[in-house]
Amino acid sequence: MLSYRLVTTMEELESYKSTWSEILEREKNNNPFIEFEWVSTWWTTLGVNDNVEIYIVEHEGMAVAFFPFVRSKRFGGIHHFSFIGQGFATYMEVIAVKQWKEPSIEYLLKELSRKYERFILELHGLLESKNTSQILEKYAIEHRVPHSIFRAVTPYIDFHSIKLEDFLHKYRKKFKSIQRREKKLKALGYVTFQAVHRERIAGMFDLFERRWQKKIDKSGFTEQQTRRFFECLTKEKCKALRVEVDSLQFEGYWIGFTIDICCRDRNFCQAMGHDPDFNMFGPGRLIERENMLKAHASNYRFYDFGSGYEPYKFEWYTHIDFSRRFVMSTKGKRERILRLIMILRDRLKGQLTNNHQLVKLKRDRLGELRYFLKNARLKDWFHSFKKGINRLIAVHIFDIYVSEKDQGQNSSSFNEMFIQDVMAYRGRANYFSNYQKGYRIFRNSTKEIAFLRHDQLIYEEKIGFTHKLPSDVSYIKENNCQLSDIVAKVQEEGRAVCISVHWYEGKRRRKLVQLGFKKVERIKIFQLFNKKKVYRKENNWLKYLQSQGKNIDHLWQLVLLPMFT
Repeated sequence: MLSYRLVTTMEELESYKSTWSEILEREKNNNPFIEFEWVSTWWTTLGVNDNVEIYIVEHEGMAVAFFPFVRSKRFGGIHHFSFIGQGFATYMEVIAVKQWKEPSIEYLLKELSRKYERFILELHGLLESKNTSQILEKYAIEHRVPHSIFRAVTPYIDFHSIKLEDFLHKYRKKFKSIQRREKKLKALGYVTFQAVHRERIAGMFDLFERRWQKKIDKSGFTEQQTRRFFECLTKEKCKALRVEVDSLQFEGYWIGFTIDICCRDRNFCQAMGHDPDFNMFGPGRLIERENMLKAHASNYRFYDFGSGYEPYKFEWYTHIDFSRRFVMSTKGKRERILRLIMILRDRLKGQLTNNHQLVKLKRDRLGELRYFLKNARLKDWFHSFKKGINRLIAVHIFDIYVSEKDQGQNSSSFNEMFIQDVMAYRGRANYFSNYQKGYRIFRNSTKEIAFLRHDQLIYEEKIGFTHKLPSDVSYIKENNCQLSDIVAKVQEEGRAVCISVHWYEGKRRRKLVQLGFKKVERIKIFQLFNKKKVYRKENNWLKYLQSQGKNIDHLWQLVLLPMFT
């Protein structure tokens, strides 16, 4: 004979801890969200204000199944049952001895039907690879109970199904792309991927806030109660359940993190984040790769991306499962209406979340708009308006001026700034972008940025124009101060100086002529929507360099003119 006991306090549940854990150990559970430590931590932090009811089904006085529910009343007194941890637990299950799972489910559903005249059962996160959702569906069909089922895909990697060498070969193009960006980042400073002690996980939340400050975040990951939940969870000492936090650091600064909840042979990736200032180096991809390889090295069989249709989850997976949301109700009119509302809500939500473009519009574009409206100054409004007009129609006219090597007579002291020097600067993303493009940054004696220098390309980022330079010419960008000293500094290295000047900067052109610069080319770019046309005289550079007695062996690229991106 079966019977049930209702537990409504954490103190009561503590006496069942060993039985609960023994059942999961015996069944080789790898779902971290039903381990006793996860449930108890959730209940004492996030679920402290919820009406938690744990139904314990017993056989001859011994617990054989646990049903972790939250009960509430809705729509005229209808009792609503759901699994605990909704919104935080991606997967949920009935904790039961295998042979007692189906009898326990059938028994408890009948008991709830007797006890409550009207109720709705809404259970999320039921994996189809387990049999719980099939048992519930069978019960609903046999007893002619109204029910609905919703599915969401759950991609994962099964490292036992593919050798690491084959996995690396299968995704070799992606790995090579990551390696190229990693190489650029490592050329600028020291990069590490390392485990984070639980006392230092505050850096994870700070980084997540920076990552999402211009996006709309519905996860609540950085809210006070959520932070407390994860802080408490990392302190749990359990053989089956472990929380692992890793950071990607550049010169000692966090630029990425991952938090994983691991249970036996499954590594569940709970959350990832990276510093948006480093986007051009792909830190998200880098930490994703490191985390997968770490999971393999730690002998986890499954690397779980979680439930959802986000594109990145399908770039690495080897297998897919499905998680179900099972909704069942009694046959009354009111609960049928409530169930219909829930069905329409879930279907609409499913359509919206499956449309990645719509998700990006809401999360990214609307998030950027909200951030702009909240923080924009008058100057930002002007630049935004100008940028919008230039996307439709724009005319860009600028001249290229080049100095000879021996023009400068003065000397001044400029020190080169490396990426480590700008890590604490406000607006550092602009500096990182310049480093990534190959610029060198110099400051003057008062520690102010004096000029940017590129030894390979003329770079007009705003209009998308680039041109390859001869080997002994440097392109500089400066703020029109100390120009003569800057020219002298570059010429000390035996290099010519190249500068671009817009058509309306008459005073600047006159100053360049005074310093011995010569105009070698005028470039005109006309843009209408997505179409762009470049007008330039192709032989001016060649004529100028030949007039200076240059060897043209290194000028083969001039044949390819005009070049622009």
